[in-house]
Amino acid sequence: MKSLLITFLGALLLTTNVIAVDATGNYAVWGIGSKSCFAFNSATVNYLNSETAKPDKEEETLLSKIKFWEKTDTEEKPTEDFDRYKSYMKGFLTAYNIFTENTFSITGVMKEKDVVEWLNDYCKENPMSSVENALTSFALDHHDGRMKTSARRGGR
Repeated sequence: MKSLLITFLGALLLTTNVIAVDATGNYAVWGIGSKSCFAFNSATVNYLNSETAKPDKEEETLLSKIKFWEKTDTEEKPTEDFDRYKSYMKGFLTAYNIFTENTFSITGVMKEKDVVEWLNDYCKENPMSSVENALTSFALDHHDGRMKTSARRGGR
């Protein structure tokens, strides 16, 4: 009887869902996720207004290739800044997919640009919120409509 009780308690502990936060409900946010929604929206302007979501490349002439030492443009391009947000977004959503039970894809059938548009709309309404909070809101808002299994039916 005693071993049955220990087995039951052990199984109960293994199946408990845990949210990893400190005693006051806080947790560390790394990277660009701590930036404001206002900053995110500023970076997404070019992405959302383009069909290809790629920056225009400057045409290089032979002379400009030869005079590479004269280039002094060290300023970060807005699209490069947005690439950092995009990478963070993809990492966040992938982690959500990995660590949330019965979840193949939190985005369901949404495309990348649809997710960015949702985040952009959220951030317009909450400009002082962080990007991480926006992504958490996205995940909570889309949890019920998530894709629970892969169409391929094969595991890793």
